[in-house]
Amino acid sequence: MAKTASELATEYGFAEAFFRAEPELWSLFNKAKSGKWSITKWQGEFMKTNWYRSRAASIRQWADLTTRDPAEAAAKINERVADLEDKFTQLGIELDPATIRDLASQSLQYAWSQSQTDNIVSSYIDFSPGGSGGTVAALEQAINKLGYDYGVTITDQQKQDWIQGMVSKKYTEDHLRDFVTDAAKSKYQGLAPQLDAGRSVRDVAGQHIAEYSRLMEVGQDDVSLDDPLLANALQGTVDPKTGLPVMRTVFQMSKDIKQDQRWLKTGNAQQDMTDIGQNILRDMGLVS
Repeated sequence: MAKTASELATEYGFAEAFFRAEPELWSLFNKAKSGKWSITKWQGEFMKTNWYRSRAASIRQWADLTTRDPAEAAAKINERVADLEDKFTQLGIELDPATIRDLASQSLQYAWSQSQTDNIVSSYIDFSPGGSGGTVAALEQAINKLGYDYGVTITDQQKQDWIQGMVSKKYTEDHLRDFVTDAAKSKYQGLAPQLDAGRSVRDVAGQHIAEYSRLMEVGQDDVSLDDPLLANALQGTVDPKTGLPVMRTVFQMSKDIKQDQRWLKTGNAQQDMTDIGQNILRDMGLVS
């Protein structure tokens, strides 16, 4: 049976995440996996990489330290283990001690930069909707809030990528906001100018949401931008003069709401019906 990427990476002496964190090494690793390279062939090709050659000095220095002063080397490893454990704990990631110690040793031997360390740590994030803790859970909540504010659907795969990108510092909060803004502009083309000005879809739709909330008798925070009535109003209709979509007015939306079966079950709908009935009877002179 063919070895998994994780098993082969271990045979080559590293964690899979180590290779994934560096494009040059990941490409070589996949080539080795496809070609079923022996450990000897792998080591030869690995030592030819720019990544390895740029770290030759640190490798020699670490080998010298482990031979000359094993106690100091062990102390450095323990210090790096504590640092990595803290990072993984903050992220809500559980790793076995042996894996963390291997990562600590490799980080010292190959003089990982802070950027590479962040990349490798982030590669261990296995996102599970609602099932994470620590920083990962906080980032998930922030991403969900962006989707809520901008009325766009963010897939679990996107969340995984965005969370890893935030942890590795590949992305910032501004990047994520740009991502959802672009998605919102595609969905609500008529709102593009307001979105480009830094407003969210919920900001722009404030009066529509308030009217929907009043007529449907639900809290404003519970109003979904994906509700067909609200989405239809925000996406608007095409202006024949400009060929661009124009958001429907609050008045137009309220008329649509009163044609919806859900509105007929509300208290204000029943009151409207009662008032209409009273007016008819009053017009007929049957009531004063």
